[in-house]
Amino acid sequence: MRPGVVGLSLSRFAFDETLRLVREIGGECIELCTVPGAHRGTLDLSPSNRLRVKEMVGEAGLQISAVAGYNDFSFSDRARLRDEVKRLRGYMELAASLGCPLVRAFGGDLRPNVEREDVIDSIVRGFRESVKWANEYNIRLALENHRRLVNHAPSIARIVEEVGSERLRVTLDTGNFRWAGYSLKEVRRFLSMLVPYTVNVHLKDGVLGKDGTMQFLPLGEGELDIAGIIAALRRAGYSGPLCSEFEGAGDPKGVLGPDGTVVRDPAAEALIREGTRKSLAYLHTLLSGA
Repeated sequence: MRPGVVGLSLSRFAFDETLRLVREIGGECIELCTVPGAHRGTLDLSPSNRLRVKEMVGEAGLQISAVAGYNDFSFSDRARLRDEVKRLRGYMELAASLGCPLVRAFGGDLRPNVEREDVIDSIVRGFRESVKWANEYNIRLALENHRRLVNHAPSIARIVEEVGSERLRVTLDTGNFRWAGYSLKEVRRFLSMLVPYTVNVHLKDGVLGKDGTMQFLPLGEGELDIAGIIAALRRAGYSGPLCSEFEGAGDPKGVLGPDGTVVRDPAAEALIREGTRKSLAYLHTLLSGA
């Protein structure tokens, strides 16, 4: 298993600074952030600059573990769904050009006046089309438990099974089930259910308040059983990335101002550095068996 960091969680920092930080705190890989304007606008993913991005990551002693893809397959309109498949295909093309075999993907969420079953059917259709392109690019798509509808392990397992392709697996986010309000017992059950499908891991820890708000904390300081999750992954033979995603300063996408540039906040930046450093230190302790 390879310790690393989800790039989105460090999107306040310039890209070269992000790479140095990840390496300094013991990371081996990074999930590439693709949000426009992130990393203070210093990450140029245009086709002409992708070789340089790959070189920068290699020069820092890191690997790109995954490319963060964005898509929404909850649309029943076939034309809109085709557009979303095309959108996800773009992230696959990006990953292939960077020599990365994995794209984190989303499913979608419930829509007003649309039945849950109809939304799930749309998501399955979207991924059935997408895995054809995944075969073309020799890429695996990793569906993340995220938001509400696809933040439910039985639904994720059902989607993966109905698509029926090894090209679609799971990004397991350890904090998102608790964020959605599930009990710690349900969180443990859901995580265990998805371990066999997992090819990518986002490690989050925190505490769910009585008001339903999740306070994210460095790994090992919250109420989630990170050690137990990693032990379960190890027993299942998992050997992929374990990427810390510390969100103690709030939603990383919220740092972008109306013009798309990063809003500077020295206090938040210091908190993110320290939270990410603590998370990697804890992760190394677990991986070393200490």
